[in-house]
Amino acid sequence: MTTITASDLKQNSMRLQDALRDDLLVTKRDKPFVVVMDYEKYIKLQAYIDKIENKSVVDNDYPSISFDEACDRVVEAVESYRSGKMKTVSMDEMRQKLKENRN
Repeated sequence: MTTITASDLKQNSMRLQDALRDDLLVTKRDKPFVVVMDYEKYIKLQAYIDKIENKSVVDNDYPSISFDEACDRVVEAVESYRSGKMKTVSMDEMRQKLKENRN
């Protein structure tokens, strides 16, 4: 993600609109202030957020963890995957592991 200051955004808004290919983090006084992203990506992200905010899924299926803890686990999993730390397995491998754990 690209990072720029709020004053740079103000001064160069037209050029930035043309050049924006990735999400853009705007800082103000050296602190994150706002994120600029593609509209379609925003709509998809908002739809995803709306789905996960349905706490009943977590509360009913996994009553031992809170909704916030479930969200934290999702964020950790995504970060692990992106950093290459998460090992991926095929569905066949997963079925085999589940079968082994039942025995």
